[in-house]
Amino acid sequence: MEFADPQVILFVADCEAAARFYSLFGFEETFRSSPQAPVKIEMTLGGFGLGLALPGPAADSHGIVPVTSGHRACITLWTDDVEGAYAVALREGAADHTGPHPFLDGKLRVAFVEDPDGHPIQLVQRVTEPAAG
Repeated sequence: MEFADPQVILFVADCEAAARFYSLFGFEETFRSSPQAPVKIEMTLGGFGLGLALPGPAADSHGIVPVTSGHRACITLWTDDVEGAYAVALREGAADHTGPHPFLDGKLRVAFVEDPDGHPIQLVQRVTEPAAG
């Protein structure tokens, strides 16, 4: 038995709006259920699969009960510029949660925003040590 191509699915209010938002971070669309009014769009970034799906059709088609509020998943995105990524996310419709700050004794800089559907996104940057000189 083999498994491949894992994907996290986020339940969203508008698949196309969510896909536009995640494309800001470099996600590229790989599938959509239909050209007009898609009920699911799939995207990838660096081998990570992200599905953006409407909760109603998912419930009707698959008999699941999507949770559509609260922090039900967190996407972590590594970046080389956490302040820049944080500013872009806020400018493009993310809600502020926690601004850039040091973490793990200053080894990382971390910020949290919420995407337009309320899913938390953790933006993380490794802090390089200054060269000894």
